[in-house]
Amino acid sequence: MSFAAPLFLLAAVAAAIPVVLHMINRQRARDLPFSTLRFLRVSVQKTRRKKRIHDILLMVIRAAVLLLIAAGLAKPTVSSLSALWGGSHSAVVIILDNSASMGTIDHDRPRFDTASAAAVQILDELKDGDEAALFVTGGPAYPELGKLYHTQEQIRQILAQTHVSYERADLGNEVQQARALLAKSTAPNKQIYVITDMQKVSWGNWKDNANVHQDASIKKDEGTDGGDLPAPGKASMPALDDEALKIPIIFIDCNRAPKPDVAVQGLELEAEAPVSGMPVKASVELFNASLVSQQRVVELYVDGNKESSSPELDLPPAGRVKHDFLFTFKSGGLHRGEVRLVGEDGSKYDDRRFFAKVIDQSISVAVVKAQRHEIPYLDDAFYLENALSAGQSGGWAIRTTTLLVGDLASEPLSNYKVIICVNLPAPNADVAQRLRNYVVEGGNLMWIAGDDVNPEAYNQMNEQVRDQLLPAPLVDVRKAGAKDNRDSWHINYLDKQYPALSHFVEPASMYESVLVYKHVRMATAESGEARVLARLDDGEPLLVTRKVEGGNVLMLGTGVHVNWTNLPLRPIFLPLIARLMFELSGIEQAHHAALAGAPLVLKFEKASQPIGVEVITPAGETMRLTTSPLPEGEGKAGKGQIFRYSNTYEIGIYLLRLLDAARDAPMAYAVNLDPEEVEPAKIEREELQKTFGKTPVIFADDPDDLSSTFAWLREGKSLWGLFLAAVLVALIFETFISNWLSPFSPR
Repeated sequence: MSFAAPLFLLAAVAAAIPVVLHMINRQRARDLPFSTLRFLRVSVQKTRRKKRIHDILLMVIRAAVLLLIAAGLAKPTVSSLSALWGGSHSAVVIILDNSASMGTIDHDRPRFDTASAAAVQILDELKDGDEAALFVTGGPAYPELGKLYHTQEQIRQILAQTHVSYERADLGNEVQQARALLAKSTAPNKQIYVITDMQKVSWGNWKDNANVHQDASIKKDEGTDGGDLPAPGKASMPALDDEALKIPIIFIDCNRAPKPDVAVQGLELEAEAPVSGMPVKASVELFNASLVSQQRVVELYVDGNKESSSPELDLPPAGRVKHDFLFTFKSGGLHRGEVRLVGEDGSKYDDRRFFAKVIDQSISVAVVKAQRHEIPYLDDAFYLENALSAGQSGGWAIRTTTLLVGDLASEPLSNYKVIICVNLPAPNADVAQRLRNYVVEGGNLMWIAGDDVNPEAYNQMNEQVRDQLLPAPLVDVRKAGAKDNRDSWHINYLDKQYPALSHFVEPASMYESVLVYKHVRMATAESGEARVLARLDDGEPLLVTRKVEGGNVLMLGTGVHVNWTNLPLRPIFLPLIARLMFELSGIEQAHHAALAGAPLVLKFEKASQPIGVEVITPAGETMRLTTSPLPEGEGKAGKGQIFRYSNTYEIGIYLLRLLDAARDAPMAYAVNLDPEEVEPAKIEREELQKTFGKTPVIFADDPDDLSSTFAWLREGKSLWGLFLAAVLVALIFETFISNWLSPFSPR
């Protein structure tokens, strides 16, 4: 407790006045004999005892009233931040929110500028010898961050270098780290300042851990080398004791009157196959983060050139609008793109979204047949070749090469994404081994039945290469006729979970109109790994696939000529063949993506030695780093390497290239702002107070001027009202004692 006017405490001497008066009134009077009153002696003694108690009570109450008046005039204050015992040495931690939302224009300047100025005010308020530390929610991990210093020079230097990051803030974790740091300090006064825009997503699900005593470890999310979007990781929360939980937290709210803002919140790419010339759809989602309607235009850029522009889009208050761009990649290779809002608004940090895509020039497919027929339409592969080359003159995605069976002995098979063997006699052992090696190393081999396909010979060929060329053993050739009391079968089942077939499931008439006159039966039950993609109306499998190490093998049980089926004549034929090629080609559909702040992670489970990795950041900075051994339990027999790059606090395209490796092409990662970072919802003060429980929580009135907050922290809360109330109660009680309980008052 402290007093703003301590001189008034001298008035407390007046409390001695009732005591002196009481002592004066206690002087004994002389005894005078009076015979006629001797019978009243007993009554007088009883009255004297009551009066003594009455007088003592009045003395105490009147002295207390004078003490309370004197103390109240001295303006007493009390604050949980003041040290009642010990010196005035302080330890302060400043948590500075520099997430993307802090870049919003608020009161004609970015919130982060307001926050930085508030941090400077706090540092200016500290005295020589006070300890201070700075935490920021994103950006480079400077070694000076998160350490207590007796001088503020290092903190001021880091503060001057800190800017808005695209990472999402984790304020709950920062508070826990600040508590743990202050728990090690011996300073009697400790405070935590949180300078933020009070964005609700910055607290996540942390409120359940706000007052934990045990170690609440949160596993840090790993990045991905695929198309998932990992969220920024959280460090482990340290164990805390009761004293650490009592450290006051002062919130400085920089979110007051934000300028209306529209954000690019989502971007999705869809394409039949990532091949040059194929149409691509880019779906963009815009979010109006303000409570007023807005009109905006969004543009699409590919490799730095503007590809397309949207019409003016109307966004309702707090609403979302989607717009689709249709375009094509005109060449193969790595392409970088982005969507960008036109014009300025409340924040420049949420106006862009990036993507990266590796595009093949074309899908190389080999069609292998026994011989070339003099009459083209009588060739077993005639309809197939025409389907694969459809639109080829206009930049078709599939490039077809026709081979004869004899070419398989010398042709470099690795040049082809897919090899289709149409009505071939069973290849000899050498060719079978070459085909097997092709599949094992990631190739895709498709067999199509015909008159030259002998089930017994094919099974023998398959056994010679360890059953790795056929999806299932062949049984026999079945032909519709009088024996079966039918002239054909029709397809009545497609595996809708298989991506290449999902487009043909509805309407069912699309595939049910396909008639099969002749087909090779397959024993799929004998191959547990086989997957049936299509069945005939009597349940017999017609199209079967199986994964073989790095590649795939397929078998179409019927031919692709009209003497076996009417499939080549049906509308489904051309799109079905094209989609099968897209799927079998194994071209990566998902682009690498991550959120700002999440690490980019590559794992090499078979590598035993470090691998060099070159990283090129969006700013063009190039670094050469190396992998490290996989953590214990993740690798096999001590093998395996892992590469982790964590400095993804800027958005854009990051390129990772493996040095001294067979794969020379870089892997491109599109790093973007977390979509939830654009949500404007604020966390309520009442929710924070409830969350922190026993922790004192204070809210600054004005981030531009913290003088009143500092005064409150120095002087505490005034107790004048409490003292005045106590005086009034004492006076009422004094009146009650003086009159109603007086032994001389009338009853």
